[in-house]
Amino acid sequence: MSANVGHWMGLFLAVVLIALILILVLPLTGGLLYSLLVNTIVGFIVIFIVNAIFGLGIKYDLLVLIFVAIFGLLAVCILIILNLLGVDFKNKSLRNQR
Repeated sequence: MSANVGHWMGLFLAVVLIALILILVLPLTGGLLYSLLVNTIVGFIVIFIVNAIFGLGIKYDLLVLIFVAIFGLLAVCILIILNLLGVDFKNKSLRNQR
């Protein structure tokens, strides 16, 4: 378990570092791109913190990361609600369900 947490923590720190570099490079004009970038960064930070503090068990798979990267805080709220309702994002093929 600690190896997976280390890999995800490294990925998380890399994403945060890239985002911080982009924030410094982008002019602070308050444009749409800047707002979307901030929303994405805040979404990643919030889902990580909420998952760590409350232990919701939300897996950091590719679907969740893309969803949060596109929709930001809205995606985090939706993922928390789905997790509380018991929806799990496991990869199940149709062959296993028959």
